[in-house]
Amino acid sequence: MIDSIVAVNHEGGKMVIRGKLPGTSQAWNITVEKGVISRIDSGGGGKEADFGGDDLYVCGGFFDPQVNGYGGVDFNGRNLTGDDLARASRALAAAGVTRFLPTLTTAPRERMAANLRILARAAEEDFLFGKMCLGVHLEGPYISPEEGFRGAHPREFVRPPDRQEMEEFQDACRGRIRLVSLAPETEGAISFIEWAVSRGWAVGLAHTNAPEETLEDAFRAGARLSCHLGNGAKALLPRHRNPIQKQLSMDGLMASIIADGIHLPDYVVRNFIRAKGTERILLTTDSMAGAGAPPGTYTMGDLEAEISPDRGSARLPGTPYLAGSVLTMDQAVTRVMKFAGIDLSTAVRMAGENAGKLFPQIRAEIKVGSPANLILFDSREEVTVLATWIHGERIWAQKEVAPEAQG
Repeated sequence: MIDSIVAVNHEGGKMVIRGKLPGTSQAWNITVEKGVISRIDSGGGGKEADFGGDDLYVCGGFFDPQVNGYGGVDFNGRNLTGDDLARASRALAAAGVTRFLPTLTTAPRERMAANLRILARAAEEDFLFGKMCLGVHLEGPYISPEEGFRGAHPREFVRPPDRQEMEEFQDACRGRIRLVSLAPETEGAISFIEWAVSRGWAVGLAHTNAPEETLEDAFRAGARLSCHLGNGAKALLPRHRNPIQKQLSMDGLMASIIADGIHLPDYVVRNFIRAKGTERILLTTDSMAGAGAPPGTYTMGDLEAEISPDRGSARLPGTPYLAGSVLTMDQAVTRVMKFAGIDLSTAVRMAGENAGKLFPQIRAEIKVGSPANLILFDSREEVTVLATWIHGERIWAQKEVAPEAQG
């Protein structure tokens, strides 16, 4: 039981959250006014705090660049609604996520356009989803059609990059596309990358069997991210010359990784971080609807995936093939520390601040003038999120204790 979290009813104005910043041993008072951090100081031993305690931590909220679904909600589903997106957002906040990219995967043009319109409408009509949704990530349909590299994406809807289609998609979501992940070896992909970057979109490389020189061409054209590196590939690859090894060697590419111990074994996570450097790693979950939900069967577009009884993985029924993950971002932070032997402050940067190099809108650091997108958490055994604020509004709290409980 956490005895040190103090919570009081707070109506918008000024509040003080107390906790240690990752990488420090001293607790600080973080004052929030009108949704913005207005002051950071050591305070009077916590007596002024409305939330938190000396043995807890405070950091900027987590950012997840690839969320296919969450909390029982499939973002690629046929019957997606704005209420579904609001519910998924609240579930994500419980894992410490304050910004994310809802991700659409390979599907018929009409389905993708329809779900993009639903995302756009929800961003305008629902306060929470609108604040949390940084933009949209399209992973596909412009990926490798090859078995293995294609992953769980349906072959019949994989296609070469199409500028007109992308314009239609951008119109459908009212200008919210932020990231496009593709295979650079597909027809016309290099010129498409140049065009996409000129439009202000980040470009990631994913589900690719590109030759080394094509990966270099993609970087020169403006690609800057290896999307869920180490996955979306055949189980058997040439020992040295393969797309994973090449991308690991390219210092100009950041890499998102799924640090669940299933998509990547623990020692592979450690090796990837050593190769890329901690400053070039983004944690992602690649979550599907079963993340943050009980075991069972969930959809991922037209596919069904079964969640294992231990809630460890999502797989196509009767097969060993993964279909997204059930990893949560608080779990990802805990596991990357364990797998790679890194400290809390480094792991937290991978879950937030590092993304600002690709998406300047991400301001995960705690400093005066920054939006109060904050999480309060315990980290004695694992990262356990206790409360989440978005623009100073408390969205989620694990439990509340009367102020008198603070000694």
